[in-house]
Amino acid sequence: MNETSTAAAEPVRILKRLEELAFQHGQAYDSYLSTEGNLKQFWSSDRSSVVAYAKAGRFVHVQGGLLGPIERRSLLLREFAEFVQKNRLVATFYNIGEADLPLFRRQGFQVTKWGEEPLIDLPQITWAGHDYEWVRRQANYCRRQKAVVTECRREDYSDEDWSELMDEIRSVTTECLSTKPQQGDVKFFNGSVEPPSWDRRRLFVARSDSGAGRIEGFLICLPFDGGHQYAIDTYRHRLDAPRGIVPFMIHQAVEHLKCEGIRSISLCLCPAVRYEQLPRDSWIIRRCLQFGFNYASAFFDMPGEYHFKSRFRPRFVRRFICHYPNASAASMWSTVRLSGALKLDLQKLAHTIWRRFIQPSTRRNLAMPVEQVPTKPKREVITAQISEELEMAVAVPLQGCAQ
Repeated sequence: MNETSTAAAEPVRILKRLEELAFQHGQAYDSYLSTEGNLKQFWSSDRSSVVAYAKAGRFVHVQGGLLGPIERRSLLLREFAEFVQKNRLVATFYNIGEADLPLFRRQGFQVTKWGEEPLIDLPQITWAGHDYEWVRRQANYCRRQKAVVTECRREDYSDEDWSELMDEIRSVTTECLSTKPQQGDVKFFNGSVEPPSWDRRRLFVARSDSGAGRIEGFLICLPFDGGHQYAIDTYRHRLDAPRGIVPFMIHQAVEHLKCEGIRSISLCLCPAVRYEQLPRDSWIIRRCLQFGFNYASAFFDMPGEYHFKSRFRPRFVRRFICHYPNASAASMWSTVRLSGALKLDLQKLAHTIWRRFIQPSTRRNLAMPVEQVPTKPKREVITAQISEELEMAVAVPLQGCAQ
């Protein structure tokens, strides 16, 4: 039996081995989430690679993809597919890259586009030019407000000091999530603010008063691809934090990791972006993603998330969801239940919908996938550009005075 539970009684060496594989061979932002200790494991027969998954009834949800050397992934997937067939399960892999798709297709998996992952390539980034004007403006404003971003390493803190830091981190998280329509954080696809062990996770915090004040926000970075890449998995901020504190934290984390020679930083998946039809894909998933992107932003703001991340001018990489044998309404509902995305606070949901209703014009400015952007007459485009430039020229000094 290749199936192994990752309960607390599991030998430490197995968890260490899982962490090492996720670090060395993870190929997407969620690979390191497999180390959070609440998943089952399926090891290949030669023990060289592993699949970490959650099981809900007959539905198996894999996190982090195929964690093992490239030359051993075919064996791992073949044996895992046999395990799924033997037990009459339905398996779902998330955030699979194009390089691994031939392996999944050979094993009979149904492949559907899931979205795109934005990557910031650090060696090339300078933050110069018009494309990065918005990021520079947010960073400069936060500096004027005397906000400072620093990294907090677990080994630099005593147990008492770390516990005090985590208390403040929890406070920021609770305050930030108080405006979300969900009752709590979305699970499975997001990392925990308090993992069982920090291992190689990186925590950056923004403090006021030149670094001596309260925590205004924080972000957590997860390593993958042998530490050559990191993913900004979680970021939270206080509701009254300085405007632009999140882009400021991302800007500072990028600068910090760039100095270490890190190759790129992932901003995590943008679901449903540039959705497209693939041969023999799942029309159910495709249609639901289209509907969610276009009409369900009150529940999960996919257009707003894409808009925010696109302002860092990342390189977008296609990601896929792979089902065996096929996706169905039941498998999709299992995904929703696993994440808790529809465990809603009706009062907060109503408030979110009301805000969207009374401020619809702000939603028109959100970035959209390229092929969805309506074509405007040339004169209208030029007029819109001039109006935007005039608005920025007037608004920026006024915003500075207002603060």
